[in-house]
Amino acid sequence: MWALRQPGPGVFERIEVPVPDRLADGEVLIRLRAGAICGSDVPKFLGVHDPDNPYTGMVGVPLHEAVGDVVESNAETLPAGARVVGIVENSRGLAEYFVTPARLLHRLDSDLDDVHATVVQPLSTVLSTLDRMPPVRGKRVAVLGLGPLGLLFTHVLKSMGAATVVGVDRVDRSAVAGTFGIDELFVGETRAWAARVSPEPELCVEAVGHRQDIVADAIEALAPHGHLFVFGLPEDHYVFPMRTFFRKHLTMQGGTTLDWTRFLAAAERYLVDHPGLPGAYVTDVFPIDRAEEAYRRYAFPAEGRLKVAITTGPR
Repeated sequence: MWALRQPGPGVFERIEVPVPDRLADGEVLIRLRAGAICGSDVPKFLGVHDPDNPYTGMVGVPLHEAVGDVVESNAETLPAGARVVGIVENSRGLAEYFVTPARLLHRLDSDLDDVHATVVQPLSTVLSTLDRMPPVRGKRVAVLGLGPLGLLFTHVLKSMGAATVVGVDRVDRSAVAGTFGIDELFVGETRAWAARVSPEPELCVEAVGHRQDIVADAIEALAPHGHLFVFGLPEDHYVFPMRTFFRKHLTMQGGTTLDWTRFLAAAERYLVDHPGLPGAYVTDVFPIDRAEEAYRRYAFPAEGRLKVAITTGPR
């Protein structure tokens, strides 16, 4: 089978490797149809070592958002022939075939095309996060970072009844603000926004990651008794304004998706209920033989570019 591998930062080479021929209990063999690039894939592509995911340079890395067909199954829940969406374990999805646990997948029930179905996976993480947060109906909420995931947060928050959705990013997202439910847009650094915010948000989602200063800005901006969810992947240790956090009686929360089966299914239903969302969300589609170009495009946020997908078939 074909597979991609990185011989060095920022480049791919196509190689031939054996098709995986052993499945542990609960695993399935998938033939890739389409995938989408996540922000967490970019550091790996650029050669940055991630101690939580030390797979850089291995065959098929880095791609974990995937749609494909079950070719062989050792899991009762997913028979051969099922079209599925979900997580590729160890981010080894840049290959004709890959093995992953069935518990990380969902059998697609709708007629979403392969590329649009990739949106199910990132959306599932948003739904999982908001399921754990306080009720948003009638609240003033802010999302810091309006990359593809941040924009999914604004869309879902508005659909859940948030009174005002505020979006903050250095990239001007005014062209898609209405589409993604943003009522107030601030273009600039979070520090500048936090210094002048009025009224203060009651809930805030940090959707950037890797920067302790943005967490500090969120704490500075939140209203007393407010709630902060740190969604963006963090570094090992953060320093933040503890006194402000303490005096405002704030709550800070973090974590990742645990129940993939539940939230992947919920994400597919959400996309069926909002049929215009996938087309607005996926702005760039590349064939697999242009994967390097796709990753380079995604690595640098820009106006007019949101989610970048990769397909193995015609588009």
